[in-house]
Amino acid sequence: MEFDAIKIEVENLTLSYGKRVVFENLSFDIFPRSITALVGPSGIGKSSFLKILNQMIREEEGLHVEGKVLLHNKGLSVDILKLKECELPSLRKKVLYVAQHPDLLPLSIYDNVAFGLRLQGIGKNDINNRIEMSLRDVFLWDEVKERLHVKADILSGGQQQRLILARALAMRPDVLLLDEPTASLNEELSLKIEDLLISLKQKMTIVMISHFKEQVKRVADVIFEMRLPS
Repeated sequence: MEFDAIKIEVENLTLSYGKRVVFENLSFDIFPRSITALVGPSGIGKSSFLKILNQMIREEEGLHVEGKVLLHNKGLSVDILKLKECELPSLRKKVLYVAQHPDLLPLSIYDNVAFGLRLQGIGKNDINNRIEMSLRDVFLWDEVKERLHVKADILSGGQQQRLILARALAMRPDVLLLDEPTASLNEELSLKIEDLLISLKQKMTIVMISHFKEQVKRVADVIFEMRLPS
């Protein structure tokens, strides 16, 4: 499977909520096949920034975004802030967001991973292969292989966090947006997921939020500090 090398260029990006400016005039590049870590104080808008990158921000009322977010792919450049609603599903196949708090579907472990694949018209055999591969990638397969058709909400918090990461990996995005991907994991599993992310950057562009300073130092190629508006 060949992944696209996507670069994202942020130009003078400002986010406001009513009269409150969350952040303003952000300008930096997110390079393909690299890990960019966002750091900064709580409330600075790190999670909102990730949602801007795949335009999930449009689902939140009262937020206003200005500037440009240019997605460069195969010689073409698109400002994702100007995409029409009908173009967003295509964007979100390429640029996939994984929330900090698991947003599980009220379905089985298997169907949580298979749901998006079915929407893409992927065949059953390929779905089965992707599910096993992605669950192995996040070190969850051995823990759930005998109960794939049990409701996913029986899983522990750490297992749920790995499940939604597996769901994202099964979709094979070109850009992976991760909001505190190891927040619910113990140290051993956190280190394994860090190693996974380092290997994944050979295939895709990764943007992550982490409050673990040592983790950021270990995995990030670029660290971008977001600051409160002056």
